[in-house]
Amino acid sequence: MPQLVYGIVFAARDRGDIDEGLVLPAGVAGAPVRLIEEGTLAAAVSTIAPGDLAPSVARALSFSRVVEALHSARTVLPMRYGNVCRDDAEVVDLLRARAGEYGAILRRLDGCAEMGVRVLLPLERTPASSPRFVEVAGASGRGYLTRRAAGYAHAEAARCALAVSTDRVRQALGGLAVRTAIDHDRDDAGLSTVHFLIRRDSVERFRAEFRRIERMEPARLLLSGPWPPSSFAVLERDRSRHG
Repeated sequence: MPQLVYGIVFAARDRGDIDEGLVLPAGVAGAPVRLIEEGTLAAAVSTIAPGDLAPSVARALSFSRVVEALHSARTVLPMRYGNVCRDDAEVVDLLRARAGEYGAILRRLDGCAEMGVRVLLPLERTPASSPRFVEVAGASGRGYLTRRAAGYAHAEAARCALAVSTDRVRQALGGLAVRTAIDHDRDDAGLSTVHFLIRRDSVERFRAEFRRIERMEPARLLLSGPWPPSSFAVLERDRSRHG
């Protein structure tokens, strides 16, 4: 039967140890989650019917709870929602074929968690996400061009201000991180997110440093985490946004 894959972890040394201390919640559609081992790796999976796969809030939350339970117990490489194998044999084939890649990522993530900092410009400095220039009846062509130029200048100034604030946050907190990555919101020119891969035992230090920086930074900052390190579960060739 089809198997929904939640995440990849290192396999235990023997079958008797694999479930010790690892209690996983029910998966999507209430299906029990189990581990399929192959070599040094194991995949957390649950049986899924085609009709139960369509994305929804409830299914996304069930999926996330399983990934977070895996993360709380061991190092996990989270998979994207909707990664389905035809049966157990295809899960085993996946683990065999990508053992080297998955193993390298797990070693890179070992002992780490992800923290996120959203950087938001003050409203008065945030341009519309997609400026529209409407020519008013009777308005001169020169006036239209002036307004258009002013709109572009405002948007560019906002992008520069956001980039400066984002880089300042990355630099200030980067010393506590193993790696960092930045996402710019394509739909909101006044928002970006800095992702930090940190050691699990550094979470409280990171929070304390964030609070210090938050008081000094003119942009609004929102902290989240710790989370499973999804933003860093990428192959080396796909890490162009990571530092």
